[in-house]
Amino acid sequence: MKKTKKQLRKEATLLANRISQNLKHANECNDDPLSKTLSTFTSIQVKLRRRRTKSKSQTKEEASNETDEDVHNNKNVTIQFYKSLPERLLQPCLDLFRQNMGHMYNKSSWGLNMEEKKKELLHESARFLLVIDDGDDIDSERLQSSGSRTGIGSANDDNDDDPHPHPQLLAFSHFRFEVDDDDQPTQEVLYLYEIQISPVVQRSGMGKRFMQILEIMAMQMKMRSVMLTVFKINQDAMTFYQKLKYDIDESSPSRFGDEADYEILSKIVYSEVGEKK
Repeated sequence: MKKTKKQLRKEATLLANRISQNLKHANECNDDPLSKTLSTFTSIQVKLRRRRTKSKSQTKEEASNETDEDVHNNKNVTIQFYKSLPERLLQPCLDLFRQNMGHMYNKSSWGLNMEEKKKELLHESARFLLVIDDGDDIDSERLQSSGSRTGIGSANDDNDDDPHPHPQLLAFSHFRFEVDDDDQPTQEVLYLYEIQISPVVQRSGMGKRFMQILEIMAMQMKMRSVMLTVFKINQDAMTFYQKLKYDIDESSPSRFGDEADYEILSKIVYSEVGEKK
């Protein structure tokens, strides 16, 4: 039976109210989503790969007998939630982004613009998961943006002579709670802007753990889907997301015959009784 204009207007109003209410709750929530229901997911063992470095106290003979092969250390690290990015973590995040993605952005139609990336990370709606190798447990208010964790330095800092080197950023994800389309929104989504994993811990399961946490967070906040953007040339990322059951979204340029150099992927993670998936 064809719906009347009145019924369609009512449905549109209900949808708009639902989206607005859920996004308001998600963006204004001050609770740490990892502190309770997700606490069991936040600890992960990774294998740190580091280049063997020669100590200045070594004799020439000792130094000559050492190789430059990687040193592997197993380490338990914790994934932490930040409602905004502390100032002292900004540069390490920018450094890791450039290290991992700079060459792809330079080849893309977007180009590499680090000032725009900085604004993106500092956006008021930006939320983060971060993993820091700090050598020991650091207890602080993760929901604060004061950047009070001392010793967080750039990835380019030289720590060879420091017996207590600066904590190292191992990974971060930047995401937001927003609508799927600014002009004609049809659902509230968790939009994953990026996941960046340091080369020293890549292929350790951290990316998959991040995605598990993000999907559960999306469900908790009643976000209907998780969405993200991937460069077509980034085949490793494309394969990774496809294995996690992400499909090309109906809003992706390729759905309209557009030869863009990226795809928009999505995965439905939440629906209520009676909703169409």
